[in-house]
Amino acid sequence: MIGGSSLTNRGPATGSSLRWQHEVARTRRPARIALLLLPLALLFAFTGCLSRPALLCQTFALQSPAPTGAAAAKGDCILTLRTVEVSSLFQGRSLAYRTGADSYELDAYASFLVPPNRALAIPLCAYLRNSGAFQGVVEPGSLLVANTFLEVHVGELYGDFRQADKPAAVLSIRLLLFRGGNQKGPELLFQKDYSRSIALPAKTAAAVVAGWDKALAEIMAEATSDLAAAK
Repeated sequence: MIGGSSLTNRGPATGSSLRWQHEVARTRRPARIALLLLPLALLFAFTGCLSRPALLCQTFALQSPAPTGAAAAKGDCILTLRTVEVSSLFQGRSLAYRTGADSYELDAYASFLVPPNRALAIPLCAYLRNSGAFQGVVEPGSLLVANTFLEVHVGELYGDFRQADKPAAVLSIRLLLFRGGNQKGPELLFQKDYSRSIALPAKTAAAVVAGWDKALAEIMAEATSDLAAAK
């Protein structure tokens, strides 16, 4: 004993203490391995994200027919496309897909270049000019005064994905033809509903737009004949 303090000489570790130290070391080993592997895991995850193809936004315009040079009809029937009104369900620029009886999805990566009513008005005017059914087809506000007016109401404009193996492009429109210029106001000459469902080869935005192009071509082939007879 020195200065009132006793020095204890530690003997060799007992068997129980050795077992305890071994157990501590064994439980800490997985944690150390995890810490060592964490940077590698983060690196692989980061480089994996970079290697994936980026989702590209696609923008579409409906196809207009090439001018045919058809001779204008005789008479004084000057037509203007007064309005193209699209149902509020489909008037947004994002493409819409029907997935159930009452459910739809909007494609965040595929849209019209311009609002759908304007996207439809361009090919509609081209089909009407090519038909040769009118003396002239003019834009609203033209100095060439129109005396016949066409209204277009679009009720359906979507990709139909309700059956996964049978995708389709759906387009439904209503045409109303008026004759103006008399004291009684516009005279309704003709109205008719047209609808097409075009089978698609794939469930893609590009396929849906191509289906709408085909649907509009079929509808206008029938409609221009009807309008020529009604004017």
